[in-house]
Amino acid sequence: EVVNAEMEAAQINEDMKIQLANVKETIVDEVCRKDAGSPTCRKSVIAYVDRCDEGDCLTLDSMKYKPLSLPNPYQLDAAFMLFRESDSNPAKNEVKRFWMRSRSSHGDYHHFVVSLLKKNVVRDPESNDVENFASQYFYMTTLYYKTYLTVDFTAAK
Repeated sequence: EVVNAEMEAAQINEDMKIQLANVKETIVDEVCRKDAGSPTCRKSVIAYVDRCDEGDCLTLDSMKYKPLSLPNPYQLDAAFMLFRESDSNPAKNEVKRFWMRSRSSHGDYHHFVVSLLKKNVVRDPESNDVENFASQYFYMTTLYYKTYLTVDFTAAK
């Protein structure tokens, strides 16, 4: 199962990098259009795009909210946008869509979310066990909530 998860993460990462090549010129503007005047958004998304272009699309910068560590929201938006349009998204692949039909629509994002969690959730040696648990819990909750907003956009309004 661990080997399969690693292979799945590598495939998702590769497909996201390929998708980035298709949207590289527009992704920053698309992600930041809600915060048009925000230099933070552009800087964050550009850092993510550069890292993804180098082959690491699953790593997101974390933002510290003592004692929590949460994903950078702009980079999270960019990662979800790349995944949604990539070949790793089962909804865009007829063979995978057939096998995923028994799972809910959130199942399409399962491997993607698990890959993001494995890559980005790290134990902070300066925090105690309760703080680390809370940080990991809220990081995971943030990703699942983002998945909900992405998949059930009409229901989330």
